[in-house]
Amino acid sequence: MKRRVLLVMVLFGTITLANAQSVGDLTKATNKASQTAVPSFDVASISNQVMGLLNPKLKLTDAQKPIVNSLVNETLNKKKNILPTMATDKAGYTSKMTANRESFLTKMKKNITPAQFTTLTSLLPKSASSASALAQMLY
Repeated sequence: MKRRVLLVMVLFGTITLANAQSVGDLTKATNKASQTAVPSFDVASISNQVMGLLNPKLKLTDAQKPIVNSLVNETLNKKKNILPTMATDKAGYTSKMTANRESFLTKMKKNITPAQFTTLTSLLPKSASSASALAQMLY
């Protein structure tokens, strides 16, 4: 009888240890996945913030508003597609975002007046550390 109880206890201990190990592996896998997950990126919200900044600062005309809004949304959607590479390929992400930023500025220059473009360039953040909506869009 004592042997059976001892055998059951050893068996129970082995099963418990095996389950504890697999739970630890699952926890590690979950933590690793959450570290590489792309943070949520709300294009509509950021677009509204950017337009809320650009519209009064650049004094956009009624004809310019939909064009600029379209360019802002295009730039944000490109960034959303580029974001997954941020964690895996930092240099590639930076390169693609630089091209995205330059494309935005080139298209804006064609659709706003020189005075508006000068104002726009003064509004642009110099780095991603800025907390502005423009930094969220361009970096």
